[in-house]
Amino acid sequence: MAADNPYAEQTAKNTSVPWLGGGPAVDVDLDGLRAYAASLANQQADIASRGVYLQPLGEIPGQAFTGEVLGEADAVRARLVANAGELTVYLQKLAESVGNIGNAARTVADSYGSGDAIGAASLNDVLFAYGDAGVPRPDGLPTGVGATFRDQQSALAALPPAADSRDWTVTANVPLSAYQTMQTATGPNGERREVMTFTPPGGATTVTTTIFGSDGETVSSVTTRTSTRVTGGTEITVQENFGADGKPTGTTETRTEFDGDKVVGQSTEVRDGAGETVHRTVESTDPESREQVQVVSEPNEKGELVEKNRIVTGIATNGG
Repeated sequence: MAADNPYAEQTAKNTSVPWLGGGPAVDVDLDGLRAYAASLANQQADIASRGVYLQPLGEIPGQAFTGEVLGEADAVRARLVANAGELTVYLQKLAESVGNIGNAARTVADSYGSGDAIGAASLNDVLFAYGDAGVPRPDGLPTGVGATFRDQQSALAALPPAADSRDWTVTANVPLSAYQTMQTATGPNGERREVMTFTPPGGATTVTTTIFGSDGETVSSVTTRTSTRVTGGTEITVQENFGADGKPTGTTETRTEFDGDKVVGQSTEVRDGAGETVHRTVESTDPESREQVQVVSEPNEKGELVEKNRIVTGIATNGG
């Protein structure tokens, strides 16, 4: 007897993947390597962007099995979260691999420029493109090309951690005034992070995060100003980001709609420094059935905001 699936409609919507239908054929002879590399770069960006949409796979099991549950339910929750984590890592590695192949193709193409690529091709040049340090550098390769993926990863590892990384160790939280505090932290290689927070009564909260390298030089400085207001049954939170020069780098606006004490809708819009929308997420909840729908939209090649992902969550069911 087949198991009863109360979410057949939602499952069909969530597992519909028309974007997997393939794309145009790619000419991968030496004359077409640049186009091939550009196609792979686009595929890498697409895979990386779609990885963000998998986040609910790791969150929903925890929301479905909360509090004290049976051991079997806890085992299901752990398995689902683990599977989601493995799928996320797989997509990350897939994006890296596709990008590496594209970079290798571009390196081979750059080695020959506009010359007779077919006549000049050699196995050593291809091996060099794939990072073999034991073969000579192609004569025609521009001097600015040559760092391998491993070289790039090593260079990134030498940079200070991201501002929100767990690698920072907080060393002090010092109140500078009734409305201002300074937090300092150290990084794994002698870096330093300073977070200045200013919270005036009734005003916007301003946070300036400055990161210094192990040599004491400023690596980055970002200021975030966050304000919240309530209009009717809608709470609006605006987060504005500014660079070290004081110029705006982006804005995130979140609107939460309430029906009494219940959240019935939420939208988040991300705009770049020029004010153009680069990401929009709209979540709605049916006040009666509590069915939830989340729609993610981003600009296409023409700059038009189009739907990129949709998640439909069915009504909550009572346990037996």
